[in-house]
Amino acid sequence: MAPKVNCNPVKLASIVTYLQKSRTAHSIKDLEKVLPQVASINGMQVKDYLQSLSDENKINVEKIGSGNWYWSFASQDKKTREQALSDARVTHEKANATNHDLKQKIAEAQAQRAGEEDMLDSCGESREELNMTKHDLETETKRLRNELAAYSDVDPTELEQKRKQIEAMKGESEEYTDHIYAMDGWFKEMLSGDGEALTALRMNFFADEYDEEEGGLKEVS
Repeated sequence: MAPKVNCNPVKLASIVTYLQKSRTAHSIKDLEKVLPQVASINGMQVKDYLQSLSDENKINVEKIGSGNWYWSFASQDKKTREQALSDARVTHEKANATNHDLKQKIAEAQAQRAGEEDMLDSCGESREELNMTKHDLETETKRLRNELAAYSDVDPTELEQKRKQIEAMKGESEEYTDHIYAMDGWFKEMLSGDGEALTALRMNFFADEYDEEEGGLKEVS
């Protein structure tokens, strides 16, 4: 279900930051009390903001008992950042290939233009034809330069910055694994005696990181 209000990106970010710093799950009643102060929003807008974050996979939501519980760990951004880095690398490689191709075409066009200009100086009988060729080459060179300029904003330093961010996230993975184990213990206590519900919740919560043989979170490799 789409939110009924246009959510402010800055306020959305402040909610994610609060949830990650709290390192625990919150009921909707708790969030309706605290988020108006945290994000400077109206209490009636809390559910819309949470729905927007859930739709964008920025936070987790799970129905436990009679109500929804919300949480977010910074470690969940790891896969998103890695995918963004991979996409950026692909784009960068394509841009480099295009830059190389366009530069080669420009060099060839300039060389041909220079040759035609030499012919223009030495051959008066075909002057009109050579003038037309010269004009065509100038037009093509201008077009290629404009196309090349479209790729001038590809900045290799951005790739390096993303790589450093990923490295930092790797250093935090063990810390957030501890938080996940704490949440798992909390789920186990909440669902004491209901093994099937606990297993289903773990499979949904851990997703690809669920170890069916061990019945819990996979070990960090």
